[in-house]
Amino acid sequence: MLVHPVHETVAEIQWNAKTHRMEVALRLDILDEQWLAKTHSQATTKSGATQNWHLKYLEQKFRVTEPASSGHPLTSSYHWIGREQKGPHVWWYFEIEPTDKTKPEWIQQRMLEDREPNYTHRILILGDLGKRSLNLTTRKNKARLDQAKDDRTNKATDS
Repeated sequence: MLVHPVHETVAEIQWNAKTHRMEVALRLDILDEQWLAKTHSQATTKSGATQNWHLKYLEQKFRVTEPASSGHPLTSSYHWIGREQKGPHVWWYFEIEPTDKTKPEWIQQRMLEDREPNYTHRILILGDLGKRSLNLTTRKNKARLDQAKDDRTNKATDS
């Protein structure tokens, strides 16, 4: 009997006021990472690019600032810290540095939507106000950080 995997990611995020970076620890299923690696290694082989596919993917799918587009400058830079496997999951560690150095007001998570349309992305916001959380889906993949609910009271809090 095969057990159907849960289609979810969990991200812990925290704003570092000293470095002006959003620090992110992202947990995903090892099978999802393997699928991403296979998909992106084929794409980089075809294009000849050798850049870190993790960061290229995150720049497109895990956003706290508007994406760069033609005529508009880069709005953030991504910094890869590393990865760690723990059982059936893998943790990706990275930082997002907005070019204007201001604390982000929203988050968008669109990872793995081309693999499976029913992913849930749980965002845990760590910081001075305690732990707050957001749930994002394919249909609702973007939210203001001040809409996060306090995990103790289940009420929205200001960030």
